Amino acid sequence: MKYKLCSLFFIAGLLVFSSCSKLLEEQSQSDVIPKTAIDFRELLIGSGYMKRDDPTNFVYFMDDDVDLHIEYGNGTGETVVGSSIAKSNYLFYTWQPKLADRNGLGDLISEDPASTTYYYFYELIKGCNAVLDNIDNAIGTQQEKDRVKGEALAVRALYYFRLVNLYGAPYNSNPTALAVPLKLNSGISAEYLQQATVAEVYNQVVNDLNEAARLMDPLPVARRDFHINQPAIHILLSRVYLYMEKWAESVAEADKVFTQGGMLTDLTGITTGYWLSYTNPEVEWMYGGSTQPDQSTYIPAGEFRASFDANDVRLKYGFVVDQQSGTPLVTKFSNTASVELTQTIRTGEAVLNRAEANVQLGKLAAAMKDLNDLRRTRIIGYADENIGTKEALLQAVREERRKEFCYEGFRWFDLRRYGMPAISHRYQHEVGEPILHYTLASGDPMYTLPFPTSLLLRNPALKQNPSGTMADRNGQ
Repeated sequence: MKYKLCSLFFIAGLLVFSSCSKLLEEQSQSDVIPKTAIDFRELLIGSGYMKRDDPTNFVYFMDDDVDLHIEYGNGTGETVVGSSIAKSNYLFYTWQPKLADRNGLGDLISEDPASTTYYYFYELIKGCNAVLDNIDNAIGTQQEKDRVKGEALAVRALYYFRLVNLYGAPYNSNPTALAVPLKLNSGISAEYLQQATVAEVYNQVVNDLNEAARLMDPLPVARRDFHINQPAIHILLSRVYLYMEKWAESVAEADKVFTQGGMLTDLTGITTGYWLSYTNPEVEWMYGGSTQPDQSTYIPAGEFRASFDANDVRLKYGFVVDQQSGTPLVTKFSNTASVELTQTIRTGEAVLNRAEANVQLGKLAAAMKDLNDLRRTRIIGYADENIGTKEALLQAVREERRKEFCYEGFRWFDLRRYGMPAISHRYQHEVGEPILHYTLASGDPMYTLPFPTSLLLRNPALKQNPSGTMADRNGQ
């Protein structure tokens, strides 16, 4: 079944149930209303599911897996240094407080809040809320309605999880900090939306995912239809509990993935990097667009690439060096027009979530088994290892997670929960000028992103994060 956008019929239906706040603009209405559970499922896929884009792909520039390709050249003197592409993403790459409002060329990104990541997610949340508010009265069997309701709750939880990890402090550092508003229905409000705390948003995410699992677990597991399914919901729950440092709960949710038919797949025989698709039995759900917005200017960091085993297929078929320019490229994502979605939730994450949680629980043998099992399916000729100390095994599991999910939007969020370590990026403003190093300090306020000014003007109840009031960051 191909992923498809909803028809105008279902878009019109959404507009009936959509609402606005002082932040989100009111939509026009229509007399065409979805009536059946099938109608609402189509409405959800068209207006609640992510499309062929990713509003958070800018985090690609912010973690420690990326580098500016200063050495680029193809024999003609061409260079990325000083180019408009390099400059346009400079503010993200160097963690500047203006990153929410301007690009590196000095241009205002937009005065329209509708262009922001924040707004994008709330539009999708609005679509989910419209379905949730009306599905119980739809025509259809209880099973049909439960599946639609479970999907809507699960994808809404994913969006709030993204939002709280962009604009709220890490859960394990300050759960009482303000994060983002919780809008849980499609009703029109005359009040500006107030921010919930990090803990409140996380609790809502957990509640939504648990309710989604309760509704959907009794139903048959559907795979490869571009709708979120039960194993994907439990993988998400395992991830959220990992971020909350609820280790036992994370393990329990990961275990459920395998009772529902999840599996590890031997990738050592592949000959292509495009394993992020439904041809890989590990993939439980595909959604959203590319998490890597730039392939030639901001490149895979050399130190990170060097950390892979030479026989690791994720290195052999996940990266390539362009022979003409010498540019390292990531090839784990398909760039063909026929591939509409590129993000996945897959079984490998359940294994790594469980391994990390078991390390924290002191169950080192169980964690080591998971790590060996995963590596055996990724590294040709791998021989099992035995890492004896908790600290070393935790580091090994986290490094494996870094390799498995590189450039998929995981690393930035993981760095936040690892304690917000200091990282550095090198940058050269113009050819012939010194190479500067920009540093994100340990615990830096920029680990929690600033709100765009356009949002603050639209919703005065939003309080700017400390990162938005910092001085410009200078290179050394």
